[in-house]
Amino acid sequence: MKIQEACDLLKKELLNNGYEYGFDLNGKTYKPDMSKGGHDQEFFHRLLTEYRIQKPEDTRQAKIGTCHDAAVLMKSMLDEHNVPSRIWLLHNAQNNKFHTVLTFSLERKTVYLELTPQSGKPWYGKEIVFDSEQDFIDEYSQNGQEVIDVTDSISIGEAPEFLLSRMA
Repeated sequence: MKIQEACDLLKKELLNNGYEYGFDLNGKTYKPDMSKGGHDQEFFHRLLTEYRIQKPEDTRQAKIGTCHDAAVLMKSMLDEHNVPSRIWLLHNAQNNKFHTVLTFSLERKTVYLELTPQSGKPWYGKEIVFDSEQDFIDEYSQNGQEVIDVTDSISIGEAPEFLLSRMA
C-alpha cells in the first residue's frame, strides 16, 4: 500500500461520512452543546467520568467519537492492511490541552492525518508527511508540548487512563 492509498482509505471513512464529536454510552449518544461556546461543562464532566474508549466497529456504526475513538478506528483500518501505526497523546502543558492523534509508516515516511470529527484545524483532512517518526515528534514537541506514544496504553471499553492520569 502507498501513502496516498492509505490516506484515501481513511478519508473515505472519516472525512465526509457524517462523523460527529461525542461518544456513545450504553446506547445513548452524548455530544457537546456547541451553543455554549465550546464550554459544555456537563458534557465534559461526563467525558472525564463516564466515557470509555469505543470499539472501532461501534464508532463506525454510530458515526460518533472522540479523538481517541477516531485514532483507534484509523489504527484498526490500517491494521487490516498491515500498515504500521501508532497513537500519540499530544499534551500542551501551557494550556493544559490534550489531543490524541495517529501516525502511520509507509514508503519510509511517517504520516500524520488529522481526521478527528468536527476538527477546526486548518490541516484537517490533509496528510502531513515527515521523513521519520522522530521528525514528527520533534515538530510537535516544540513550545513545551509533550508527544507521548500511548498505542499500548489504550484499552477498548476502558476509561482513557493514558489521558486522565496526566490531567492536572
